[in-house]
Amino acid sequence: MITKLVGGIMAVAIIAIPGSATATEVIPTEQVYAKSAPIATEAYDKPIVQNTRALSKPKTCKNWLVRELKEAGFKGKGLRIAWAIAMRESGGRADAISSTGDYGVFQFNRAAHSKQSWWNTEKLLTRDYNIMVAYNMSQGGKTFYPWDINGNGEWKKTWSTHGSYQSYAKWYNKYPCK
Repeated sequence: MITKLVGGIMAVAIIAIPGSATATEVIPTEQVYAKSAPIATEAYDKPIVQNTRALSKPKTCKNWLVRELKEAGFKGKGLRIAWAIAMRESGGRADAISSTGDYGVFQFNRAAHSKQSWWNTEKLLTRDYNIMVAYNMSQGGKTFYPWDINGNGEWKKTWSTHGSYQSYAKWYNKYPCK
């Protein structure tokens, strides 16, 4: 039996082997055709991609704070939670200092954290550093306990007020990049 690909169609020929049969007993040649998929070197007449928009880059969020949080490593639901916390705490302002000694975008409290190795009043008033500390403190955007919010965005009810949580929830629902 001989098998050969001819123009994208499989051809099979059965022939007699010399010495195995007499001339009158020779099995006639048959061809069996089966359709096959085109191989890589054959031309395909239909376009593979008909909608080029499907291959374009996903839309980038135009919100500067969301972009900066993403650059720090926040993603998915953690990104949305971090954005809502930052908006609740400081409106996203890096230079924000509260009357109770809270600093920067995420409003780290001096009384609670000033003995930490990462505490640096000057650096905490820069957006990149403050966001990096928040990313590390939230264990890569998985927990938000310092802000009394768990990893699912729910209120822990440990030390913050219901009004504080409602403010967070308002911002969470206003997330600009859906």
